[in-house]
Amino acid sequence: MTLDDPMSYTPEKPFEYRIIPRYLANGDANGSPAIQRLLDAGWALSRDELANTFVTAPDLRARLAFLPEGEDSTLWKISAGSDAFAPPQWLVTFDNRTPPEVVEDFTAALAAAYTQGPEAYLGDGGRTSGAATTLRLLADGWRLDPATPFLSYQSPDRLIQLHRRDDPLRHEAEMAADTERWLFEVGPARGIWYATASSRLPEHLLQTLTTAVTDPVPVHRYMRRVDLEHLPAVATATPTAPSPLEVARVRAATSRSLSVPRTAPSALAYSTATRPPAPPAASAGRSR
Repeated sequence: MTLDDPMSYTPEKPFEYRIIPRYLANGDANGSPAIQRLLDAGWALSRDELANTFVTAPDLRARLAFLPEGEDSTLWKISAGSDAFAPPQWLVTFDNRTPPEVVEDFTAALAAAYTQGPEAYLGDGGRTSGAATTLRLLADGWRLDPATPFLSYQSPDRLIQLHRRDDPLRHEAEMAADTERWLFEVGPARGIWYATASSRLPEHLLQTLTTAVTDPVPVHRYMRRVDLEHLPAVATATPTAPSPLEVARVRAATSRSLSVPRTAPSALAYSTATRPPAPPAASAGRSR
């Protein structure tokens, strides 16, 4: 191949890999299942002229925004409130590096809570303590990180941090995504993605969010060599099927084995049994 001949370049075909843990997989996978969870629950879909997607609950009190053409790196915004025409009560966000399966786990829980009524997805409207969530993390081997100016919980593999701000926060600032009560930082330093939750997210949804973010369950991705090079070194990528090179090697080995002529077993077989002594040579007429 020569660099000045563009027709000689053949794009590399991506292959399917199994990525573990999920939270280190790339975020540019299909996000449709996260939206479909809400559509299956009867929510309505709309789009703006920029191809941003909006999904709204039947009573207009809960909504999701998928913002590939948004103003910043926030790709997903999910909120709910007691009044369709008032600012939301809580807000959850995910940035554009977030594996979409994480978002799907949260939207599935939200769809289920919505069918149970406002109390299930709004709670009592007060600030969530998060005690049940953080105590469970500590029981699972997480530790408090004293190196930050607020409460920070670090996962055993040190790849996830959950920060909790204890200072008073203005509700309006939280709903504008200018600040947050809960902040997840996930991944190694050069590939961090973020998820946030505001103060009034009900405890059970905060637990769902935490589980979704930290779940190491494997996911599948179609990747090329260059994509694998950008995968965090601590992630494991296993092909789900043999590569063409491996298939060719197996075929070649099989072809060679089939082309070898069969030989009498006595000439090829190796045995550890003691051979009987050879019969004495016939005399050629010489005497001692």
